[in-house]
Amino acid sequence: MFNKNVCGLMMVCMGSLVLVGCDSSDSEETSDSSAYVQYYNASANSTATSLVLDDYEYSDIEFGDSMPRYGYDTGSVEMEIYGQDENEDTVTIYSEDMNFSNEDNHLFVLYGDYNSPELLDIFYERSDMDDMNDDDDEDYSKMQVLIANVTSEDMAYDAYISLDSDEYQDATMLGSIDYRGYTTELMLDTDEYVIYLTEQGTDDVVYTTESMSLTTETVYKFILRNSFGSGDLKITLDSVDSTSTPVSYTNIDSTADFRIFNGLEDISVDVDVESKLESHYLHDITSFTVSDFQQTGFNDYGVTVTNADSSEIILDNVLVTFNQDDIRTLLLYQDETVKGMVIEHDMRPRAYEYNVDVVNLSQDYDDLTVYFVNSSETIESAEYTIEDIDFAEQESLVMPQDDYEINVVYESDNGTQTLLYQSELISFDGDTNYSFVLTKDSSSQFGYTLHQL
Repeated sequence: MFNKNVCGLMMVCMGSLVLVGCDSSDSEETSDSSAYVQYYNASANSTATSLVLDDYEYSDIEFGDSMPRYGYDTGSVEMEIYGQDENEDTVTIYSEDMNFSNEDNHLFVLYGDYNSPELLDIFYERSDMDDMNDDDDEDYSKMQVLIANVTSEDMAYDAYISLDSDEYQDATMLGSIDYRGYTTELMLDTDEYVIYLTEQGTDDVVYTTESMSLTTETVYKFILRNSFGSGDLKITLDSVDSTSTPVSYTNIDSTADFRIFNGLEDISVDVDVESKLESHYLHDITSFTVSDFQQTGFNDYGVTVTNADSSEIILDNVLVTFNQDDIRTLLLYQDETVKGMVIEHDMRPRAYEYNVDVVNLSQDYDDLTVYFVNSSETIESAEYTIEDIDFAEQESLVMPQDDYEINVVYESDNGTQTLLYQSELISFDGDTNYSFVLTKDSSSQFGYTLHQL
């Protein structure tokens, strides 16, 4: 695979591939007859996927990520997208015969349900921008922007852009973007900008980015895709340039969701979550239970926890930050004193696989191993494990859909293994990911319990 940090040009022995892009401009000339391709994965429930041209496979691309811009020989091309099936075998999920002409620029965007995906071919021009930036007689520093919509059928917007020092009323319209549509490229001076989305045909602004540094002489392709955070719209705007990892811009007015898990044995708690703008009061959260999610504005909050029976303050004014689109759980646990830690949840559904988070809130043990054992395995043969989970730490694993028995094990320095928890078979299926918290629990068989949030 190619190193994304390579500057200038990198030729491959097969003679048809060229990586372009470096420093302040990615307009370097690469060959007498080349087209330029890039690939972005916007299929939310997809596995890792890859662009394949004439049987040459580029790097795997996860959801919300892209590969750099490459040069490719002109002429007829067999284009495919590879993914994985439920058995983790590589399969072709999309194919199309294409013809590349000299100086063509393509951004291929995979979107929709992974089981029946679609491909948007964003074709754009950049020669005028490159010519102006290469003009030694003028001090130009130009870039281009366009925006595409691959969210869902019922989402259509008008898109505008302005300098970050201006207001929406001063913005220039990029265009209207229906589902599967994209705007033509707009050339602007490199600078700091803000993008606004309005309901189509109105001035009702429903989405505003933070200030964006668009200071590279390149084409910024903004992809409006599905997201799974707290905000009502459930969309995110990704900026795809020609070389680096996409930058995500959430709506600056999005809310956050939070909840409280009480990991304290035999203590019920009241929790106050307060900022200068709003407050939330959650009462009588019993041991080893989790509250309902609360929606709140993005801000910094002070959290105070009180023993619900004695009214004693057991955690005073701990700082917690909730950013736009966050979905988080505040975990209360016992160390030398009562403490709290925040975990963030990945709510994105996946085809054939799940994201699993495990948090160790047992102060008795560090370096725990969690084994996910299917019906044909033992602990010794288990393929999927999470290792070295220290106290008050969170670790994650992505694993395929199946039925698993979960075993939590501590191994001492002399090799003796201690079983702390063992579950029944759990079916990992449906549209959700999984979060588990290990706590000390004197009522359980082995003295510890793994709680599913």
